[in-house]
Amino acid sequence: MRLDAIRGYFLVVMAAVHVPTPLSHLFQEPLGFNSAAEGFIFLSACLAGLVYGQTYRRENWRAMARRIWNRTRLIYAVHLAVLLPITLLAWGLAGQIPPLANHFHDFLVHPWGALALMPLLLHQPPLFDILPLYVIFLGLTPLVMAAARRWGWGRVLFVSALGWFSVQSHWEARLWGDPSRWLPLRLGAFDLLAWQFLWFCGVAIGETSLRRPLFQGAYRVALAIPAAAIVLAGLLLRHGLCPQGWWNPDWFLWMDKWTLGPLRLLNFAAWVVLLLAWNPHPSERLLAPTALLGRHSLSVFAFHLPLVIAATVLIQLWTPAPALQTIVGLFVIALLFGWATWRDKRKRREKKAVERFNPSSSPIQATG
Repeated sequence: MRLDAIRGYFLVVMAAVHVPTPLSHLFQEPLGFNSAAEGFIFLSACLAGLVYGQTYRRENWRAMARRIWNRTRLIYAVHLAVLLPITLLAWGLAGQIPPLANHFHDFLVHPWGALALMPLLLHQPPLFDILPLYVIFLGLTPLVMAAARRWGWGRVLFVSALGWFSVQSHWEARLWGDPSRWLPLRLGAFDLLAWQFLWFCGVAIGETSLRRPLFQGAYRVALAIPAAAIVLAGLLLRHGLCPQGWWNPDWFLWMDKWTLGPLRLLNFAAWVVLLLAWNPHPSERLLAPTALLGRHSLSVFAFHLPLVIAATVLIQLWTPAPALQTIVGLFVIALLFGWATWRDKRKRREKKAVERFNPSSSPIQATG
């Protein structure tokens, strides 16, 4: 429930940030130099390691891989089911709605080529680049978990870290240049080779937690203190509360979001270590609202995409007063809770129907 609640919180942050209102500034990286995207991807990876790691231990690799690839196909189908209708609608209305044309500019330059590349995940308009990331990483997870079973997570994460380091050193750019010169590629803002490291660290933590506690005894305090110091420094620096003489402006070059810069990764890792060592247990009543979103994270995320695009178009067309913009942003967030509530009730009805017709059936497990 705690993981779902945090994931639901990140969904709220995403929705608030993606609609250009005064809320965007309020929710833009409130926890330091890390965004909702890092949290969403990392927590999804932790849950994947936890849920599918149980299947791997209880059954075998084949059963685990089948479950993961079934989930991957579902996410892929959801991605295309949301992307293609919205893109075709934008193609038809771009001439009458300039904000829509701006959002899908790269698609409109080469629409037929982009349409051909979309099922291959090689053309991703803005906001439609997180689910492809999820599809690719989740699809690779069975192979990586098999490698970890054989050689250990230490070696696997070392190889993964080399991929992240190659991005920071710009080796990948020198290796294959810019393929978009020949094809209307749009691979999204997130660098795959950098962000895979965050994903597989999350999978490793989730799977390892099945076998042993991550932190024990005195190590909890020894790790929590420096982690808390880094978290505090990130908060002060992000919100301009540090005297300028205490930091070097060049440090911001090491905090790039899209390549997951070193200081950004350090700030996020400090949050992870602090929460794991502290292990807080808020009341269920406090967690329940965002946990509802987290339980249905795929559905809520997919639902939020057309909502934020429509809200953004409305705001850019009519430029209402900041107060009205804020109301639009809050309305979008409220719709997410309404959608999740409807999905939750529907899922419970389906579960009761299954139990009524087949009392011996086991509860259906899902990862959102």
